[in-house]
Amino acid sequence: MKTITVRLPKEQFSQVLSEAHRGDVVVLTDGERRMELEANPPFGGALDLNFDEDTPELEAELLKAVQGPHAPFSEAEMRAIADRASQEHRARRTK
Repeated sequence: MKTITVRLPKEQFSQVLSEAHRGDVVVLTDGERRMELEANPPFGGALDLNFDEDTPELEAELLKAVQGPHAPFSEAEMRAIADRASQEHRARRTK
């Protein structure tokens, strides 16, 4: 992990962006706040599929996902998940 301040010289910023794009963890900080840079995969996700070549594999993976074992959440389970997510979000904001 690489931590840099927001006062990084412009000449070095391009290098830092390249590192983050490669998947390196880069954290920007101003001394009080911290933010992690994360690369966004291109359209189509991290798999970088070529639909002319990978369509059978993609179809197989999608079918496995759709036909896999699924169980609906009850209202109580959904409320518990939402409460836990809210608590985790509040805890991160106070750091």
